[in-house]
Amino acid sequence: MDKTGNYWEFDMITKHTHDILIIVDQQQIVRYVTPSFESILGYSPEEFVGKNAFDPIFSEDRNRIIASHREVLLTKQPRVDDYRVLHNHGEIKYLESRVMPVQDNPDQIVVVSIRDITFRKQMEKELEHRKNRYQELQNSLKNYSQDLSKVMKVSDITNRLIKELKTMMHDSQPQIINHIREINMVKGDSDLIPFSVGNQLTVGKLHYHNDLIYILLGNSNEMAYILTVRASAIKESMDSLWLETLIYYTVMVFESLNVIESLLNQLEIALQKSERPQWILRLMFNLSEKQRMELSSDLHDTVLQDQMALFRKLESILKEYKLDSEVDKQLKGIVEGLLDTIHKIRVTCNELRPPLLREMGLVHALENLFQYTQISSTYKISFTADNTEGLNLNEEETLGLYRIVQELLNNAAKHSQAFNLCFNLNCLDGILFLHYWDDGIGFDSKVLSPSFKSMGLSGIRERIRSLNGNVEFTSQPGNGLKVKMQLPISV
Repeated sequence: MDKTGNYWEFDMITKHTHDILIIVDQQQIVRYVTPSFESILGYSPEEFVGKNAFDPIFSEDRNRIIASHREVLLTKQPRVDDYRVLHNHGEIKYLESRVMPVQDNPDQIVVVSIRDITFRKQMEKELEHRKNRYQELQNSLKNYSQDLSKVMKVSDITNRLIKELKTMMHDSQPQIINHIREINMVKGDSDLIPFSVGNQLTVGKLHYHNDLIYILLGNSNEMAYILTVRASAIKESMDSLWLETLIYYTVMVFESLNVIESLLNQLEIALQKSERPQWILRLMFNLSEKQRMELSSDLHDTVLQDQMALFRKLESILKEYKLDSEVDKQLKGIVEGLLDTIHKIRVTCNELRPPLLREMGLVHALENLFQYTQISSTYKISFTADNTEGLNLNEEETLGLYRIVQELLNNAAKHSQAFNLCFNLNCLDGILFLHYWDDGIGFDSKVLSPSFKSMGLSGIRERIRSLNGNVEFTSQPGNGLKVKMQLPISV
């Protein structure tokens, strides 16, 4: 093909290529630019030829691109860069250029191939924005759920909800409206909730009406708590999902507080009565056992271990060093005192949390308790168990009966002045019988009154009632004490 043909082909390529081709000399002056320059940047090729190639580039990017151009001239190796250029109409365009040096050219000419990557950059920024927004919303839900675990009042929930909405959706304009809900009507201090909307609200569901979202958070004391949020604040689907999840957390805590409030009201009413419901008795005793277990664990893991460590150090000093007789005597006295303290702490831990009670079963646990108590008591204990083979009590029943026996022993030691204590455990037709009698000084059984302040004999009555059993006390001054207990069990 002749020279004319080569020029014709070059002209066809430069006129129809979508990318910009620019020829720039070593003085950074544009020698040639393709017509696509106008369609991409809005400038005609004629007004750009003869100008500095770097003039349209953003000032923040210009020095970097100039340095890159110089490096191409120096190394004779092509380079790829991206930068921003201002369109003739004022909008920002993102360009990617590939600069290729022309070998053995005295003017050190470079050919620059430029591609419009504005759409790609916008997509990258959008993806980055979505990624950051998603992380913000995730962190918001995490912090919000943690904060809700600490709230104790409905007002705390609503205040925290409003704060979160204002932080994450700046133009949401959230409001909490309190309305009294009655049959076929909604009324309140404002007209912010249309009548038709108020009757359609379902707890936790988003109801759209004009430019507002109405959400019923729940009802408390015959008052409906309704949240309103500007619908225009939801920019994308992830915002909507975030709001739905936020409301889900709020409704759950709202309902939980209502349940707690209802239980507290029932508890307050029940405590004003002389006869407490069984569920309250069980709750109180279970909480008490939990506290005993925690206290036993704390004593064992801290105080007891510290005392034992101190005992070992003192014992080591006495063995390793030859001390003055008086000092040696005093240290040995301290060691004996520590041993006594360690023993008392262990006894206290065992009383707070009976060892191996679940593993040994009630009968063997009571045998161990009687054997241990007999060592330091002034009375004689006799214990018989009938028809208890294969006795299978749950943990609450086992622990409850064990505590009752403990209290009977404590009462005998402190008040009865008895010489003989007798216990009998008998299982018959799905009923567990526990009988106790002693030969102590007795008392007037009519003076017994329920009390949670101390276990005592009145506490025994409450304990056995909490297990759905019944108990009978028989005593007269000078005639000792008899206790008959019955507890229905699952055989």
